Amino acid sequence: MKIAHTTSIYISVPPSTHGGTEMIVHTLCEAQTQLGHDVHLYASGDSKVSGKLHSVVNQATLNDPEITTYMDKELETRSVFELYQHAADYDLVHCHWPTLAPYFAGTSETPTLVTYHYVDRHEHEYYRANVPTLFPICVSHRQAELLGEPDLPVVYNGLNMTATPFVADPEDYLVLVSRIIPSKGISEAINIARMAGMRLHIVGHVPDYIRWAHAYFKERVQPFIDNDRVVYTAEAPNTTVLDLISHAKGFLFPLQGQEPFGMTVLEAMACGTPVITMPRGSMPELVADGVSGYIVETEVDAVQAIFKLGSLDRRMVRAHVEDRFNHQRMVEGYDAIYQSVLENKTR
Repeated sequence: MKIAHTTSIYISVPPSTHGGTEMIVHTLCEAQTQLGHDVHLYASGDSKVSGKLHSVVNQATLNDPEITTYMDKELETRSVFELYQHAADYDLVHCHWPTLAPYFAGTSETPTLVTYHYVDRHEHEYYRANVPTLFPICVSHRQAELLGEPDLPVVYNGLNMTATPFVADPEDYLVLVSRIIPSKGISEAINIARMAGMRLHIVGHVPDYIRWAHAYFKERVQPFIDNDRVVYTAEAPNTTVLDLISHAKGFLFPLQGQEPFGMTVLEAMACGTPVITMPRGSMPELVADGVSGYIVETEVDAVQAIFKLGSLDRRMVRAHVEDRFNHQRMVEGYDAIYQSVLENKTR
């Protein structure tokens, strides 16, 4: 099968630091290439895949100081435009949101599938109304429900377990890896860790593309960073972040919004590090309460859960991911959808 994947040129595939969507795209491309598919990726020029790379820029626009916001939009459009100039060469196009590919999907007879790594309901409804030939795929059942179509196909993100470290004897600190925005529960995590008397290491950048993020960081997070009880790291290589997660006693994620998936939660459990989170978004689908972590209702419940982390078997925490969220299952899930789409096209 000849497959074209496309994702934003804003971040490389795989990412130079921590990036969930780009990690999934890389894992999927590599696995499909190993299975013998002819895989082409339309992404930034500093991306690294075994298949064929197509790019309109030499490096991810995030890391290019000469790229303006206006030029970034232009180049994002150009990347997808060049893909669809050759869409007839492929059996199907698989785009990974955020990308402009859905707006080109209706111009080609080659089927286009889109994985909703993140998407709002109004965007999904716009696609449905204006690009009926687009095939959407969700990353959790909760996401499909929030989009108003619970029967949409779902493929969970999957991890290559061989690339994920495991630590059986953790150190005495908690960790949270996330973008620094209110919905991720950063300030709540700080409060919970303080009530429990635990050290907390936070890793995550303050995104420029979310206007209120810097104010949130300055007012709700930064005042508590002392590099002792609360340690903050803006960015680090993925291997460094995984090492930090794997040695943590627990991954504290008091989610405040409707997270469609949560790659860092999956990575934490794969490292054997149990997760403490709240029953919002996809968390009840990812975390097995009492096995791979604890799902709690309040901050006080979270504090109590911290003191129970030692009763969980970290090998069972990792096994939970290995059984349900390994990358082979993800690849098989997408392959089944590919086959269904192509069979329907033939009919």
